[in-house]
Amino acid sequence: MPRTEGLGARDWGLGDRAGAMTLQKAIERAQSRFAQNGRFSLLPNESINEVVSREKVPDAPGIYIIFSRDNLERPLYIGRAGTINTNGSWKGQKLRKRMRMKQGGMFRREFFCRLMAGRGLAGLTFLWFVTHNQNSRIIPALAEMELLQAHYDQYDCLPELNKCA
Repeated sequence: MPRTEGLGARDWGLGDRAGAMTLQKAIERAQSRFAQNGRFSLLPNESINEVVSREKVPDAPGIYIIFSRDNLERPLYIGRAGTINTNGSWKGQKLRKRMRMKQGGMFRREFFCRLMAGRGLAGLTFLWFVTHNQNSRIIPALAEMELLQAHYDQYDCLPELNKCA
Protein backbone atom coordinates (compact mmCIF):
# COMPACT_ATOMS: atom_id res chain seq x y z
CA MET A 1 0.00 0.00 0.00
CA PRO A 2 1.48 3.43 -0.93
CA ARG A 3 2.49 5.76 1.86
CA THR A 4 0.27 8.84 1.97
CA GLU A 5 0.71 10.23 5.47
CA GLY A 6 3.57 12.46 6.47
CA LEU A 7 4.66 13.45 2.99
CA GLY A 8 6.87 16.50 3.13
CA ALA A 9 8.70 18.73 0.68
CA ARG A 10 11.52 16.20 0.37
CA ASP A 11 9.07 13.45 -0.65
CA TRP A 12 7.85 15.67 -3.48
CA GLY A 13 11.40 16.20 -4.79
CA LEU A 14 11.56 19.71 -3.38
CA GLY A 15 14.42 19.06 -0.95
CA ASP A 16 14.42 19.23 2.80
CA ARG A 17 14.79 22.36 4.86
CA ALA A 18 18.59 22.21 4.77
CA GLY A 19 18.59 21.67 1.01
CA ALA A 20 15.42 23.59 0.14
CA MET A 21 15.35 25.67 -3.00
CA THR A 22 15.69 29.38 -2.32
CA LEU A 23 13.08 31.69 -3.71
CA GLN A 24 15.67 33.25 -6.03
CA LYS A 25 16.54 29.80 -7.42
CA ALA A 26 12.82 29.03 -7.86
CA ILE A 27 12.37 32.29 -9.80
CA GLU A 28 15.43 31.52 -11.94
CA ARG A 29 13.97 28.06 -12.60
CA ALA A 30 10.68 29.62 -13.69
CA GLN A 31 12.53 32.01 -16.02
CA SER A 32 14.33 29.13 -17.72
CA ARG A 33 11.31 26.82 -17.70
CA PHE A 34 8.74 29.30 -19.05
CA ALA A 35 10.15 31.04 -22.13
CA GLN A 36 7.25 33.47 -22.37
CA ASN A 37 7.80 35.79 -19.41
CA GLY A 38 8.24 39.45 -18.64
CA ARG A 39 8.80 42.16 -16.10
CA PHE A 40 7.41 45.64 -15.59
CA SER A 41 7.22 48.36 -12.97
CA LEU A 42 4.14 50.18 -11.73
CA LEU A 43 4.79 53.68 -10.39
CA PRO A 44 2.50 55.47 -7.90
CA ASN A 45 1.04 57.78 -10.58
CA GLU A 46 0.33 54.96 -13.08
CA SER A 47 -2.77 52.84 -13.68
CA ILE A 48 -2.25 49.06 -13.57
CA ASN A 49 -4.76 48.77 -16.44
CA GLU A 50 -2.68 51.05 -18.69
CA VAL A 51 0.64 49.45 -17.72
CA VAL A 52 -0.61 45.89 -18.35
CA SER A 53 -1.81 46.99 -21.80
CA ARG A 54 1.37 48.94 -22.59
CA GLU A 55 3.58 46.03 -21.53
CA LYS A 56 1.50 43.58 -23.60
CA VAL A 57 0.93 41.11 -20.78
CA PRO A 58 -0.61 38.11 -22.56
CA ASP A 59 -4.08 36.71 -22.08
CA ALA A 60 -2.71 33.29 -21.09
CA PRO A 61 -2.61 31.07 -17.99
CA GLY A 62 0.35 31.72 -15.73
CA ILE A 63 1.85 33.03 -12.53
CA TYR A 64 3.05 36.41 -11.35
CA ILE A 65 5.12 37.81 -8.51
CA ILE A 66 4.79 41.31 -7.07
CA PHE A 67 7.71 43.02 -5.31
CA SER A 68 8.26 46.43 -3.81
CA ARG A 69 10.29 48.26 -6.47
CA ASP A 70 13.07 48.75 -3.89
CA ASN A 71 13.17 45.13 -2.64
CA LEU A 72 13.44 42.45 -5.31
CA GLU A 73 14.40 39.75 -2.83
CA ARG A 74 11.23 39.27 -0.84
CA PRO A 75 7.93 39.42 -2.75
CA LEU A 76 4.77 40.99 -1.43
CA TYR A 77 2.56 38.54 -3.35
CA ILE A 78 2.76 35.39 -5.46
CA GLY A 79 -0.30 34.64 -7.57
CA ARG A 80 -1.71 32.59 -10.39
CA ALA A 81 -4.01 33.33 -13.27
CA GLY A 82 -6.10 30.68 -14.95
CA THR A 83 -8.13 27.79 -13.63
CA ILE A 84 -8.49 24.57 -15.59
CA ASN A 85 -11.80 22.68 -15.75
CA THR A 86 -12.04 18.90 -15.55
CA ASN A 87 -12.55 18.76 -19.34
CA GLY A 88 -9.28 20.63 -19.94
CA SER A 89 -10.83 23.96 -20.88
CA TRP A 90 -9.85 27.18 -19.09
CA LYS A 91 -12.12 29.29 -16.97
CA GLY A 92 -11.50 32.38 -14.98
CA GLN A 93 -9.02 35.13 -15.47
CA LYS A 94 -5.76 34.72 -17.31
CA LEU A 95 -2.72 36.93 -16.68
CA ARG A 96 -3.84 40.16 -18.38
CA LYS A 97 -7.23 40.22 -16.68
CA ARG A 98 -6.11 38.85 -13.30
CA MET A 99 -3.53 41.59 -12.80
CA ARG A 100 -6.29 44.18 -13.24
CA MET A 101 -9.14 42.67 -11.26
CA LYS A 102 -9.77 42.63 -7.48
CA GLN A 103 -7.44 42.22 -4.51
CA GLY A 104 -8.65 42.64 -0.96
CA GLY A 105 -12.19 43.40 -2.18
CA MET A 106 -11.21 46.37 -4.37
CA PHE A 107 -10.09 46.77 -7.94
CA ARG A 108 -6.34 46.52 -8.20
CA ARG A 109 -5.90 50.00 -9.69
CA GLU A 110 -7.13 51.35 -6.34
CA PHE A 111 -5.54 48.59 -4.24
CA PHE A 112 -2.05 49.21 -5.68
CA CYS A 113 -2.37 53.01 -5.33
CA ARG A 114 -3.36 52.64 -1.66
CA LEU A 115 -0.63 50.07 -1.03
CA MET A 116 2.10 52.31 -2.46
CA ALA A 117 0.80 55.46 -0.74
CA GLY A 118 0.27 53.76 2.62
CA ARG A 119 3.76 52.27 2.69
CA GLY A 120 5.58 55.08 0.94
CA LEU A 121 6.70 52.73 -1.85
CA ALA A 122 8.46 54.11 -4.92
CA GLY A 123 6.58 51.57 -7.02
CA LEU A 124 5.97 47.87 -7.57
CA THR A 125 7.80 45.41 -9.81
CA PHE A 126 5.90 42.56 -11.45
CA LEU A 127 7.36 39.37 -12.89
CA TRP A 128 5.01 37.22 -14.97
CA PHE A 129 5.31 33.79 -16.58
CA VAL A 130 3.05 31.97 -19.03
CA THR A 131 2.98 28.41 -17.69
CA HIS A 132 0.59 26.80 -20.17
CA ASN A 133 0.95 27.25 -23.93
CA GLN A 134 2.22 25.30 -26.96
CA ASN A 135 5.65 24.88 -25.29
CA SER A 136 4.66 24.21 -21.68
CA ARG A 137 1.71 22.42 -20.12
CA ILE A 138 2.14 23.32 -16.46
CA ILE A 139 -1.07 24.17 -14.61
CA PRO A 140 -0.63 27.60 -12.97
CA ALA A 141 -1.58 26.26 -9.52
CA LEU A 142 1.44 23.93 -9.54
CA ALA A 143 3.87 26.65 -10.60
CA GLU A 144 2.43 29.01 -7.98
CA MET A 145 2.78 26.36 -5.25
CA GLU A 146 6.44 25.77 -6.15
CA LEU A 147 7.17 29.47 -5.62
CA LEU A 148 5.12 29.62 -2.43
CA GLN A 149 6.93 26.54 -1.10
CA ALA A 150 10.32 28.11 -1.82
CA HIS A 151 9.20 31.31 -0.04
CA TYR A 152 7.94 29.31 2.93
CA ASP A 153 11.16 27.26 3.11
CA GLN A 154 13.25 30.43 3.10
CA TYR A 155 11.16 32.75 5.31
CA ASP A 156 8.90 30.40 7.36
CA CYS A 157 5.81 32.24 6.11
CA LEU A 158 3.89 33.18 2.98
CA PRO A 159 4.33 36.57 1.27
CA GLU A 160 2.53 39.18 3.33
CA LEU A 161 -0.30 39.82 0.84
CA ASN A 162 -1.02 36.10 0.29
CA LYS A 163 -3.83 35.27 2.70
CA CYS A 164 -3.41 31.51 2.43
CA ALA A 165 -2.13 28.74 0.18
